[in-house]
Amino acid sequence: MKYFLMVFSIIVLRCCWGPTDYQLIQMQQNDDTILKVLDGTYKINILNGEDVSSNKLTITFNDSTKQVSGFSGCNRFFVSYTLNNLSLKFGELSTTKMLCGEDANKLENILLKAIGKANLVLFTENGFGLSFYNKKKLILSASKEVSYDSLKIEYSSISMGGYMQIVINKEIVSKLLKRGSKPIIKVCKEEDWNNIIKALKPIDVNTISSLEAPSKAFQYDGAGMAHLKIYFKNTIYETPPFDHGNPNKDIAELVKEILSISENIE
Repeated sequence: MKYFLMVFSIIVLRCCWGPTDYQLIQMQQNDDTILKVLDGTYKINILNGEDVSSNKLTITFNDSTKQVSGFSGCNRFFVSYTLNNLSLKFGELSTTKMLCGEDANKLENILLKAIGKANLVLFTENGFGLSFYNKKKLILSASKEVSYDSLKIEYSSISMGGYMQIVINKEIVSKLLKRGSKPIIKVCKEEDWNNIIKALKPIDVNTISSLEAPSKAFQYDGAGMAHLKIYFKNTIYETPPFDHGNPNKDIAELVKEILSISENIE
């Protein structure tokens, strides 16, 4: 009886547990919107399971020359690489010869060893993130620095009794409360802009045009009809209409930040 229970438990665990993080990321590789090219500079965030984002470690890929360089905590490192589908192989590493403290040297040794072990790369975050693996074990993850200087966000709400349009970019916050009137404008604080970017990053802007509104009271003027538009790199991404105050959960945090920032404009 004990043997039967043990076997049954193993079967249940194998069948009923969800996919691992590795399996989830691996399945994402079939997404055609993910650019599977190693090119540009990435900031290393996780190394052997530890958060190292404050150490400013970087790795830069040159897709045309198949060369890699980066900052490993103390020195600059250089190495060649080959990429075949998702299989990754690095050549022999070389570094500059700077003298650094014990902690920096320790971190550098860990990073260089990790890079030498990597044999698989998986891409995430629409191609802006990557993870190195060895035998399905995560070695490091990194994300590409994206410039949001050209980003502009527009939120509007229209009803029988009112109108509101909020426009936010890196420089200003603009609020219009009546069609044809002049908008009220204030400087966009760095903290507010950073909160907007933080709320935007988890959103796949390519899919917001298909987000379903959780309620549609706007259809009978039970709520304002709201729209969210994101202008980024010469492309406009727009949601379908939704009730003001009740956006789809995927954009709820961003809408919350937009409305919060605009509240201080009088």
